[in-house]
Amino acid sequence: MIRLASSSVTLSRGVNRRLVRSISYVLPTVPTLENLRASKKGFDGLFSAETLEELWYKQGQHIVDKLNSQLSQSSVTNPPADLAELITLTFSKPQLQAIYEKALELHNLQFALESLKPNDQGNAKIEKADALALLQTPTIQTEFPNEPTSPELREWIVDSFGSIAEFRTLLLNNAKGIKGNGITWLVAQATYSDSAIKASSGISTPEVSYNKLAVMNTYNAGTVDDSIRSGQITKLKEQKKAKEEALKKRQQERQEIEGSQVETTEEAPKENSTTLGTVEEAEEAFSYSDRKIMPLLAIDASMKVYLPDYGVFGKAQYLDNLWDCINWDVVASRAPKRFKPSVAFDN
Repeated sequence: MIRLASSSVTLSRGVNRRLVRSISYVLPTVPTLENLRASKKGFDGLFSAETLEELWYKQGQHIVDKLNSQLSQSSVTNPPADLAELITLTFSKPQLQAIYEKALELHNLQFALESLKPNDQGNAKIEKADALALLQTPTIQTEFPNEPTSPELREWIVDSFGSIAEFRTLLLNNAKGIKGNGITWLVAQATYSDSAIKASSGISTPEVSYNKLAVMNTYNAGTVDDSIRSGQITKLKEQKKAKEEALKKRQQERQEIEGSQVETTEEAPKENSTTLGTVEEAEEAFSYSDRKIMPLLAIDASMKVYLPDYGVFGKAQYLDNLWDCINWDVVASRAPKRFKPSVAFDN
Protein backbone atom coordinates (compact mmCIF):
# COMPACT_ATOMS: atom_id res chain seq x y z
CA MET A 1 0.00 0.00 0.00
CA ILE A 2 1.10 3.58 -0.60
CA ARG A 3 1.62 5.82 2.40
CA LEU A 4 2.28 9.46 1.74
CA ALA A 5 2.03 11.01 5.18
CA SER A 6 0.72 10.30 8.66
CA SER A 7 -2.75 11.34 9.70
CA SER A 8 -6.07 10.26 11.14
CA VAL A 9 -8.08 7.78 9.07
CA THR A 10 -11.26 9.85 9.12
CA LEU A 11 -12.47 11.91 6.19
CA SER A 12 -14.29 15.01 7.35
CA ARG A 13 -15.53 18.15 5.65
CA GLY A 14 -16.44 21.56 6.91
CA VAL A 15 -14.50 21.25 10.18
CA ASN A 16 -12.82 24.20 11.87
CA ARG A 17 -9.26 24.15 10.50
CA ARG A 18 -7.88 25.65 13.71
CA LEU A 19 -9.04 22.57 15.61
CA VAL A 20 -8.26 19.78 13.13
CA ARG A 21 -4.84 19.24 11.58
CA SER A 22 -5.01 18.94 7.81
CA ILE A 23 -2.59 17.05 5.62
CA SER A 24 -0.64 17.67 2.43
CA TYR A 25 0.33 14.68 0.33
CA VAL A 26 3.84 14.47 -1.08
CA LEU A 27 5.24 12.68 -4.11
CA PRO A 28 5.98 9.07 -3.06
CA THR A 29 9.56 7.83 -3.10
CA VAL A 30 10.31 5.14 -5.69
CA PRO A 31 13.85 3.85 -4.95
CA THR A 32 14.58 2.77 -8.54
CA LEU A 33 13.64 6.18 -9.91
CA GLU A 34 15.57 8.00 -7.18
CA ASN A 35 18.74 6.06 -8.03
CA LEU A 36 18.37 6.79 -11.74
CA ARG A 37 17.78 10.47 -11.07
CA ALA A 38 20.84 10.69 -8.80
CA SER A 39 23.02 9.13 -11.51
CA LYS A 40 21.44 11.43 -14.13
CA LYS A 41 20.57 8.40 -16.23
CA GLY A 42 17.45 7.54 -18.13
CA PHE A 43 15.40 4.40 -17.59
CA ASP A 44 17.60 1.99 -19.56
CA GLY A 45 15.69 0.25 -22.31
CA LEU A 46 12.51 2.32 -21.96
CA PHE A 47 12.76 6.07 -21.24
CA SER A 48 15.26 8.86 -21.75
CA ALA A 49 16.32 10.87 -18.70
CA GLU A 50 14.19 13.79 -19.87
CA THR A 51 11.08 11.66 -20.25
CA LEU A 52 11.59 10.04 -16.85
CA GLU A 53 11.93 13.48 -15.25
CA GLU A 54 8.79 14.70 -16.99
CA LEU A 55 6.72 11.57 -16.40
CA TRP A 56 7.27 11.12 -12.68
CA TYR A 57 8.91 14.16 -11.09
CA LYS A 58 7.00 16.84 -13.01
CA GLN A 59 3.69 15.19 -13.92
CA GLY A 60 3.63 13.24 -10.68
CA GLN A 61 4.23 16.39 -8.65
CA HIS A 62 1.54 18.17 -10.67
CA ILE A 63 -0.94 15.45 -9.72
CA VAL A 64 0.04 15.77 -6.05
CA ASP A 65 -0.40 19.55 -6.18
CA LYS A 66 -3.84 19.21 -7.79
CA LEU A 67 -4.84 16.60 -5.21
CA ASN A 68 -3.86 18.87 -2.32
CA SER A 69 -5.65 21.78 -3.99
CA GLN A 70 -8.85 19.74 -4.38
CA LEU A 71 -8.68 18.65 -0.75
CA SER A 72 -8.40 22.29 0.30
CA GLN A 73 -11.21 23.48 -2.01
CA SER A 74 -13.51 20.73 -0.75
CA SER A 75 -12.68 21.58 2.87
CA VAL A 76 -11.49 18.03 3.53
CA THR A 77 -9.45 17.65 6.69
CA ASN A 78 -7.65 14.64 8.12
CA PRO A 79 -7.73 12.48 4.97
CA PRO A 80 -6.15 9.03 5.42
CA ALA A 81 -2.42 8.66 4.97
CA ASP A 82 -2.96 5.59 2.79
CA LEU A 83 -3.76 6.71 -0.75
CA ALA A 84 -5.70 3.50 -1.48
CA GLU A 85 -7.98 4.25 1.48
CA LEU A 86 -8.56 7.79 0.21
CA ILE A 87 -9.64 6.31 -3.14
CA THR A 88 -12.10 3.97 -1.42
CA LEU A 89 -13.57 6.75 0.73
CA THR A 90 -14.11 9.17 -2.16
CA PHE A 91 -15.28 6.71 -4.86
CA SER A 92 -19.01 6.89 -4.15
CA LYS A 93 -19.10 10.60 -3.24
CA PRO A 94 -19.87 12.74 -6.32
CA GLN A 95 -18.91 15.93 -4.49
CA LEU A 96 -15.40 14.50 -4.02
CA GLN A 97 -15.01 13.17 -7.56
CA ALA A 98 -12.05 15.44 -8.37
CA ILE A 99 -10.17 14.17 -5.30
CA TYR A 100 -10.89 10.56 -6.25
CA GLU A 101 -9.63 11.04 -9.80
CA LYS A 102 -6.32 12.64 -8.78
CA ALA A 103 -5.70 10.12 -6.00
CA LEU A 104 -6.31 7.22 -8.40
CA GLU A 105 -4.19 8.82 -11.14
CA LEU A 106 -1.24 9.07 -8.75
CA HIS A 107 -1.81 5.55 -7.38
CA ASN A 108 -1.94 3.99 -10.87
CA LEU A 109 1.12 5.87 -12.13
CA GLN A 110 3.20 4.78 -9.17
CA PHE A 111 1.93 1.20 -9.37
CA ALA A 112 2.89 1.04 -13.07
CA LEU A 113 6.39 2.46 -12.57
CA GLU A 114 7.07 0.20 -9.59
CA SER A 115 6.28 -2.76 -11.88
CA LEU A 116 9.35 -2.02 -14.01
CA LYS A 117 13.13 -2.29 -13.85
CA PRO A 118 15.79 -0.92 -16.22
CA ASN A 119 16.89 -3.21 -19.05
CA ASP A 120 20.67 -2.95 -19.20
CA GLN A 121 21.12 -5.41 -22.09
CA GLY A 122 21.59 -2.54 -24.54
CA ASN A 123 19.30 -4.10 -27.18
CA ALA A 124 16.36 -1.71 -26.85
CA LYS A 125 15.43 0.65 -29.65
CA ILE A 126 14.41 4.02 -28.23
CA GLU A 127 13.66 6.40 -31.07
CA LYS A 128 10.69 8.01 -32.74
CA ALA A 129 9.15 5.79 -35.38
CA ASP A 130 7.75 6.94 -38.73
CA ALA A 131 4.44 5.98 -40.31
CA LEU A 132 5.99 2.89 -41.93
CA ALA A 133 6.04 1.28 -38.48
CA LEU A 134 2.28 0.80 -38.83
CA LEU A 135 2.79 -1.40 -41.90
CA GLN A 136 5.33 -3.77 -40.40
CA THR A 137 4.18 -7.38 -40.11
CA PRO A 138 4.37 -8.62 -36.52
CA THR A 139 6.90 -11.39 -35.99
CA ILE A 140 5.72 -14.70 -34.58
CA GLN A 141 7.82 -15.80 -31.61
CA THR A 142 7.39 -18.53 -29.05
CA GLU A 143 10.16 -17.39 -26.71
CA PHE A 144 10.90 -13.91 -25.48
CA PRO A 145 13.51 -12.29 -23.30
CA ASN A 146 12.55 -11.42 -19.74
CA GLU A 147 10.02 -14.17 -19.14
CA PRO A 148 8.71 -14.68 -15.59
CA THR A 149 11.26 -16.49 -13.44
CA SER A 150 9.05 -17.54 -10.53
CA PRO A 151 7.95 -21.16 -11.15
CA GLU A 152 4.64 -20.60 -9.36
CA LEU A 153 3.81 -17.42 -11.31
CA ARG A 154 4.91 -18.97 -14.59
CA GLU A 155 2.72 -22.02 -14.03
CA TRP A 156 -0.26 -19.82 -13.12
CA ILE A 157 0.19 -17.75 -16.29
CA VAL A 158 0.43 -20.84 -18.50
CA ASP A 159 -2.63 -22.42 -16.88
CA SER A 160 -4.62 -19.18 -17.31
CA PHE A 161 -3.58 -18.16 -20.83
CA GLY A 162 -2.14 -21.28 -22.51
CA SER A 163 1.48 -20.16 -22.79
CA ILE A 164 3.80 -17.26 -22.07
CA ALA A 165 3.63 -16.27 -25.75
CA GLU A 166 -0.18 -16.15 -25.71
CA PHE A 167 -0.14 -14.17 -22.48
CA ARG A 168 2.37 -11.66 -23.88
CA THR A 169 0.30 -11.23 -27.05
CA LEU A 170 -2.92 -10.68 -25.10
CA LEU A 171 -1.29 -8.28 -22.65
CA LEU A 172 0.39 -6.08 -25.26
CA ASN A 173 -2.54 -6.17 -27.71
CA ASN A 174 -4.88 -4.99 -24.95
CA ALA A 175 -2.49 -2.11 -24.32
CA LYS A 176 -2.25 -1.31 -28.04
CA GLY A 177 -6.03 -1.06 -28.20
CA ILE A 178 -6.19 1.76 -25.65
CA LYS A 179 -6.84 5.17 -27.19
CA GLY A 180 -6.16 8.14 -24.94
CA ASN A 181 -5.36 7.50 -21.28
CA GLY A 182 -5.58 3.97 -19.95
CA ILE A 183 -3.82 1.10 -18.21
CA THR A 184 -3.67 -2.62 -18.96
CA TRP A 185 -3.62 -4.82 -15.85
CA LEU A 186 -2.67 -8.35 -14.99
CA VAL A 187 -4.92 -9.30 -12.08
CA ALA A 188 -5.52 -12.29 -9.86
CA GLN A 189 -9.23 -13.05 -9.68
CA ALA A 190 -11.31 -15.01 -7.20
CA THR A 191 -14.25 -16.45 -9.11
CA TYR A 192 -15.71 -18.51 -6.27
CA SER A 193 -18.38 -16.61 -4.38
CA ASP A 194 -17.97 -15.87 -0.70
CA SER A 195 -21.32 -17.49 -0.02
CA ALA A 196 -20.23 -20.74 -1.69
CA ILE A 197 -16.98 -20.77 0.23
CA LYS A 198 -18.81 -20.22 3.52
CA ALA A 199 -21.31 -22.95 2.78
CA SER A 200 -18.65 -25.50 1.90
CA SER A 201 -16.11 -24.63 4.57
CA GLY A 202 -18.35 -23.73 7.49
CA ILE A 203 -16.15 -20.69 8.14
CA SER A 204 -17.94 -17.38 8.69
CA THR A 205 -15.09 -15.29 7.25
CA PRO A 206 -13.15 -17.56 4.87
CA GLU A 207 -9.98 -16.45 3.12
CA VAL A 208 -10.57 -15.31 -0.45
CA SER A 209 -9.40 -18.00 -2.88
CA TYR A 210 -7.68 -16.64 -5.99
CA ASN A 211 -7.70 -19.26 -8.73
CA LYS A 212 -7.44 -17.35 -12.01
CA LEU A 213 -5.33 -14.69 -13.72
CA ALA A 214 -6.93 -12.22 -16.13
CA VAL A 215 -6.02 -9.22 -18.28
CA MET A 216 -8.23 -6.13 -18.21
CA ASN A 217 -8.15 -2.45 -19.18
CA THR A 218 -9.17 0.65 -17.28
CA TYR A 219 -9.54 4.11 -18.75
CA ASN A 220 -8.92 7.56 -17.29
CA ALA A 221 -9.81 7.36 -13.56
CA GLY A 222 -10.77 3.68 -13.68
CA THR A 223 -10.10 1.24 -10.87
CA VAL A 224 -9.70 -2.54 -10.78
CA ASP A 225 -10.91 -2.72 -7.16
CA ASP A 226 -14.30 -4.43 -7.39
CA SER A 227 -14.91 -4.16 -3.66
CA ILE A 228 -15.63 -0.43 -3.93
CA ARG A 229 -17.79 -0.86 -7.04
CA SER A 230 -20.10 -3.44 -5.54
CA GLY A 231 -23.73 -2.32 -5.37
CA GLN A 232 -23.24 0.90 -7.33
CA ILE A 233 -26.29 0.29 -9.55
CA THR A 234 -28.38 -0.46 -6.49
CA LYS A 235 -27.17 2.74 -4.82
CA LEU A 236 -28.09 4.78 -7.89
CA LYS A 237 -31.60 3.31 -7.84
CA GLU A 238 -31.90 4.09 -4.14
CA GLN A 239 -30.90 7.69 -4.87
CA LYS A 240 -33.54 7.88 -7.60
CA LYS A 241 -36.18 6.46 -5.25
CA ALA A 242 -35.24 9.01 -2.59
CA LYS A 243 -35.65 11.85 -5.10
CA GLU A 244 -39.05 10.53 -6.17
CA GLU A 245 -40.19 10.31 -2.54
CA ALA A 246 -38.97 13.86 -1.91
CA LEU A 247 -40.91 15.07 -4.97
CA LYS A 248 -44.03 13.26 -3.81
CA LYS A 249 -43.70 14.87 -0.37
CA ARG A 250 -43.40 18.35 -1.89
CA GLN A 251 -46.48 17.69 -4.02
CA GLN A 252 -48.45 16.67 -0.93
CA GLU A 253 -47.34 19.83 0.85
CA ARG A 254 -48.48 21.95 -2.09
CA GLN A 255 -51.81 20.12 -2.14
CA GLU A 256 -52.36 20.86 1.53
CA ILE A 257 -51.49 24.54 1.03
CA GLU A 258 -53.47 25.08 -2.19
CA GLY A 259 -56.32 22.78 -1.23
CA SER A 260 -56.40 21.15 -4.64
CA GLN A 261 -55.12 18.06 -6.31
CA VAL A 262 -51.61 18.43 -7.75
CA GLU A 263 -51.02 16.38 -10.85
CA THR A 264 -47.92 14.18 -10.91
CA THR A 265 -45.89 13.70 -14.05
CA GLU A 266 -45.20 10.03 -13.32
CA GLU A 267 -47.45 7.43 -11.78
CA ALA A 268 -45.83 5.53 -8.93
CA PRO A 269 -45.47 1.82 -9.72
CA LYS A 270 -47.81 -0.47 -7.84
CA GLU A 271 -46.14 -2.99 -5.57
CA ASN A 272 -46.90 -6.65 -6.16
CA SER A 273 -45.98 -8.95 -3.32
CA THR A 274 -46.16 -11.99 -5.59
CA THR A 275 -43.45 -10.69 -7.94
CA LEU A 276 -39.93 -11.88 -7.18
CA GLY A 277 -38.18 -9.43 -9.52
CA THR A 278 -36.25 -9.77 -12.75
CA VAL A 279 -32.94 -11.47 -13.45
CA GLU A 280 -31.45 -8.06 -14.26
CA GLU A 281 -32.44 -6.72 -10.84
CA ALA A 282 -30.81 -9.69 -9.16
CA GLU A 283 -27.61 -9.23 -11.15
CA GLU A 284 -27.53 -5.51 -10.32
CA ALA A 285 -27.90 -6.23 -6.62
CA PHE A 286 -25.02 -8.69 -6.54
CA SER A 287 -22.71 -7.35 -9.25
CA TYR A 288 -19.09 -7.50 -8.09
CA SER A 289 -20.12 -8.60 -4.58
CA ASP A 290 -18.56 -12.05 -4.94
CA ARG A 291 -15.71 -11.20 -7.32
CA LYS A 292 -12.38 -10.20 -5.83
CA ILE A 293 -9.55 -8.79 -7.91
CA MET A 294 -5.94 -8.16 -6.92
CA PRO A 295 -3.71 -6.15 -9.32
CA LEU A 296 -0.28 -7.65 -10.01
CA LEU A 297 1.03 -5.67 -12.98
CA ALA A 298 0.10 -2.35 -14.61
CA ILE A 299 1.12 -1.21 -18.08
CA ASP A 300 0.50 2.48 -18.72
CA ALA A 301 -0.55 2.74 -22.36
CA SER A 302 -1.35 6.48 -22.28
CA MET A 303 0.00 8.62 -25.10
CA LYS A 304 1.72 10.99 -22.68
CA VAL A 305 3.96 8.10 -21.58
CA TYR A 306 5.34 6.92 -24.92
CA LEU A 307 4.92 10.00 -27.13
CA PRO A 308 8.10 11.90 -26.06
CA ASP A 309 10.55 9.07 -26.88
CA TYR A 310 8.68 6.99 -29.46
CA GLY A 311 6.44 9.46 -31.29
CA VAL A 312 2.92 9.03 -32.62
CA PHE A 313 3.71 5.78 -34.47
CA GLY A 314 5.96 4.21 -31.85
CA LYS A 315 3.50 2.64 -29.44
CA ALA A 316 4.25 -0.93 -30.54
CA GLN A 317 8.00 -0.42 -30.02
CA TYR A 318 7.34 1.14 -26.60
CA LEU A 319 5.30 -1.88 -25.53
CA ASP A 320 7.92 -4.33 -26.83
CA ASN A 321 10.55 -2.46 -24.80
CA LEU A 322 8.28 -2.33 -21.77
CA TRP A 323 7.89 -6.13 -21.73
CA ASP A 324 11.67 -6.42 -21.43
CA CYS A 325 11.55 -4.06 -18.43
CA ILE A 326 8.85 -5.81 -16.40
CA ASN A 327 10.12 -6.65 -12.94
CA TRP A 328 8.70 -10.14 -12.50
CA ASP A 329 10.07 -10.37 -8.97
CA VAL A 330 7.79 -7.47 -7.99
CA VAL A 331 4.84 -9.03 -9.84
CA ALA A 332 5.41 -12.36 -8.07
CA SER A 333 5.65 -10.63 -4.68
CA ARG A 334 2.21 -9.04 -5.27
CA ALA A 335 0.58 -12.35 -6.21
CA PRO A 336 -1.68 -13.96 -3.60
CA LYS A 337 -1.57 -17.64 -2.76
CA ARG A 338 -3.10 -19.57 -5.63
CA PHE A 339 -6.12 -21.77 -4.96
CA LYS A 340 -6.18 -25.08 -6.84
CA PRO A 341 -9.37 -27.17 -6.63
CA SER A 342 -8.61 -30.64 -5.32
CA VAL A 343 -11.34 -32.17 -7.47
CA ALA A 344 -11.17 -32.07 -11.25
CA PHE A 345 -14.41 -31.93 -13.21
CA ASP A 346 -14.70 -33.54 -16.64
CA ASN A 347 -16.28 -31.54 -19.41
